[in-house]
Amino acid sequence: MTSLAIQLPDDLGQFVSNSVMSGGYHDADEFFISVLTTFKEQAESPLTDEESAKLTTLRADIQHAVDQADRGEVIQGFDMTAFLAERHIEHAARQTA
Repeated sequence: MTSLAIQLPDDLGQFVSNSVMSGGYHDADEFFISVLTTFKEQAESPLTDEESAKLTTLRADIQHAVDQADRGEVIQGFDMTAFLAERHIEHAARQTA
C-alpha cells in the first residue's frame, strides 16, 4: 500500500474523527479508503444517455430559475420555512389517515 500524509482543515478533521467514533469506520484509514473508492467509482462510471439527458434538463431548469430571479421574477414575501412546515403537517396527516 501507498502511504500518504495529508493536512485537513479542523472541521474536516473533526468530521473524520466523528465518523470513526460513531462506529462507521475502524479508523481514519478505512474512512478515507471508503470515500476515495466511492469517488473513484463515480469518476470512472460515465453517465448513461438517460442520466445525461436528465442532468441537461435539470441544469436548464436551474438556469431558467436563476434567470427569473435575476430579473426580479420571484414571489414576494414567500416564507420557505412556513411552506415546508405546512407540507410536513400535511404529509404526517396523510401517513396517519
